[in-house]
Amino acid sequence: MSSATVAAIPLAAQFLQTFDFEHRITMSVLRALPPDRLDFKPHERSWTGRELAWHIATSQYGLAAAVAAGRLELENPPAAPAALQEIVSGCETYYQQACELIARLTEEQLRVKIDLPGGKHIPAAALLWSGVLFHQIHHRGQLSIYIRLMGGRVPSIYGPSGDDTR
Repeated sequence: MSSATVAAIPLAAQFLQTFDFEHRITMSVLRALPPDRLDFKPHERSWTGRELAWHIATSQYGLAAAVAAGRLELENPPAAPAALQEIVSGCETYYQQACELIARLTEEQLRVKIDLPGGKHIPAAALLWSGVLFHQIHHRGQLSIYIRLMGGRVPSIYGPSGDDTR
């Protein structure tokens, strides 16, 4: 693909292609959580596995909504469900809702500067990448460590994991 071809693809569409790829990996990590160990917490200041997984599930939509609104006003998500399957289903739902919002973003909306805490500003397009996608990848990495500490099997993320038997 040439740089002229990439430039012709709208920014939101470019993002959605990458988001789809990363979402599939995120779902495999969520599904690898041992369902009977969701209350595991590696440190007193850490979230439980359930809380971290739910944060991954809900924040993608919350941050996409902030980009669409042009301002960072995050709402508290609903409480984390008790069962892993509910977290996995919720993540799929929030992902679909985020994709619908992002698909409707205009190039003008993506150029808006969004105020951040501390008097800083960020272009909406940058918040889309860093807030929605990189944020999810960061927490997915944390969750993969939780899985190992919980006694689960870490799935392949960008290549084989130490738990792959292939």
